[in-house]
Amino acid sequence: MRRLIILLLTFILISLSLGFIFFFNKIHYKDTHLNNNIKGIAVLTGGKGRIKLGLQALGKYPHAKLIISGVDKKVSDEFIIPSYIEDKKKIYIDRLSESTIQNAKVISSWAKENNINNILVITSYYHIPRSILLLESYSPNINFYPFPVKRKSIKELHFIKKLNIYLFLTEEYIKYLLSHLTFVIN
Repeated sequence: MRRLIILLLTFILISLSLGFIFFFNKIHYKDTHLNNNIKGIAVLTGGKGRIKLGLQALGKYPHAKLIISGVDKKVSDEFIIPSYIEDKKKIYIDRLSESTIQNAKVISSWAKENNINNILVITSYYHIPRSILLLESYSPNINFYPFPVKRKSIKELHFIKKLNIYLFLTEEYIKYLLSHLTFVIN
């Protein structure tokens, strides 16, 4: 019995390690090939550069609509949307979402209400796999295209900073696994 438990634990550890390697390779985006039929841009807030990248994408896709999901209730529209944006009606600000699951639900509802089938998803590179997983789970008929905020190179960082990044990525990997379980349980 003890040997069976050790074998099972070894199998679980190897599976989790291989899964982390798969996840780690999944978050390395070299080039994102974008669809010219982008009609929606979804920004999941919570990190640097996300809203700025969303506004830049809106400039590139002038016929698209933009949702900025998870904005803090204390932040004003004027702080988020620069004065140079002419058609502010194309931008929807979600202040209800407080988690990635809530972001996915709100973005999916917004896309369905606006009849949008091709959406550019902007968030941090490490957050893309979980965000796309949840979005596709709530809206399997919508095409979601990852467009991550680029990460800084970790090659020049000291060992402790690299270790902190890997620990953070491990936490994100666990959240990614739990997101899979959320849909298995429901």
